[in-house]
Amino acid sequence: MERRRVRKLFADLSPEEGVEMYGFRHDFASNALGNNIPITDVAEWMGHKSIEETYRTYRHLMPGSITKAARILDAGLWEAA
Repeated sequence: MERRRVRKLFADLSPEEGVEMYGFRHDFASNALGNNIPITDVAEWMGHKSIEETYRTYRHLMPGSITKAARILDAGLWEAA
């Protein structure tokens, strides 16, 4: 959905009602990454120019990704030997 359309949809809602655009964006990105949606997809949907911006902001939500990658690489190296 285009950013302008989203802003228009939520324009009448006030922060006092607990609705803030960046809160929705953060929740969306957090849930997407927490459910193993690739960071490249999330970065594109968020409108980030690169995944580095997404990674810097949300890397704390992917703590197991380095461990998982290491396991996959380790298994592949042992199978190849």
